[in-house]
Amino acid sequence: MAPSSHIIKRLHGQHGSASIWFALCMPVLLGFAALAIDLARINLTRVELQNAADAAALAGARSLSDTGGNPYNWTEATATALDVARRNSANSARIQDALIEMGYWNLQDPSLGLRDPGTPGVPVTGDVPAIRTTVTISATQNNGPLKLFFAPILGIAESDVRASAIAVLPAAGGGTGMFPFAIGFGIFDHFWDTTTRKPRLDPNTAQPYSLIINLDSVYPKGGAGTWSSLTTQSNADSYMRNLIDGGINVDVSIGMDIYIASGVMANLYGDNNLPIGKDVAVPVVQNVSAGSWQPVVAIAGFHIESSTKQGNKSYITGHFIDNATFGTTNPGIGNGQPLGAYSPPILVE
Repeated sequence: MAPSSHIIKRLHGQHGSASIWFALCMPVLLGFAALAIDLARINLTRVELQNAADAAALAGARSLSDTGGNPYNWTEATATALDVARRNSANSARIQDALIEMGYWNLQDPSLGLRDPGTPGVPVTGDVPAIRTTVTISATQNNGPLKLFFAPILGIAESDVRASAIAVLPAAGGGTGMFPFAIGFGIFDHFWDTTTRKPRLDPNTAQPYSLIINLDSVYPKGGAGTWSSLTTQSNADSYMRNLIDGGINVDVSIGMDIYIASGVMANLYGDNNLPIGKDVAVPVVQNVSAGSWQPVVAIAGFHIESSTKQGNKSYITGHFIDNATFGTTNPGIGNGQPLGAYSPPILVE
């Protein structure tokens, strides 16, 4: 009996100690609540802002190819990016404003950062047009700052939240979407208006000139075009067919050498798998010289109207197109200016 009485006395002597410990631990408990609830809310808001910034940057980059700018439509891209940002919500409220910056991003050396297009010496090799979108919830922007629930107990009543994204519009490159037919720059330059960045129009139809392209074309003089095995030296019909069907993934960019195939290869012109009536990205080379390696000077958008098999006089008929995006192509490495053919815009930061 005595031991039990001793324990009871000890317990009576500790009345109030639990309350003291609870009071001492309360700030720590509330701190954990702040971490669990307020940090989760901050992260959710940051994700919402990041989604808005990504979407706005991508939309702005896509608009860079819109006509009306030379070489890129910075004004339209800026307006589009801002509009898309405002269509998004964060922290249960519609985004009201965003910072839109334009410039060049170097795919070969990203450490250069985003550089204003008006800066002397910009662009350089590797540069592609870019849009950066920054969305911030703060005391002066987008109904901010973000009010916190439990953190005020720790002396933190509110928080600024920010997200940023950079998207670029690269020239169409390799992948499975490069049509293995090289066109001479003389033809391209004759039927493409560098001022308007559009195909020249036939005054009789008010539509882009329809032109016949094969190695024997004489209008304009200087060679027109023929099949190319791209980055592999081959004169085999089967290899070109495999490229057309997307069975070979190639790495092609402006400035790289591609192989101009030799031989008539009339069977290719009669191939039922040719993308008749479709738009394709085609490499443009300075000289169409069969059996040689030639550097790519541009990537053009081309609409194939028809293909005719006539022995040594087989040909493809079509016309150049502008502002064409090819989802099956990869981004180029930033060499040269795209002339009508782009890969889809991509996020780089």
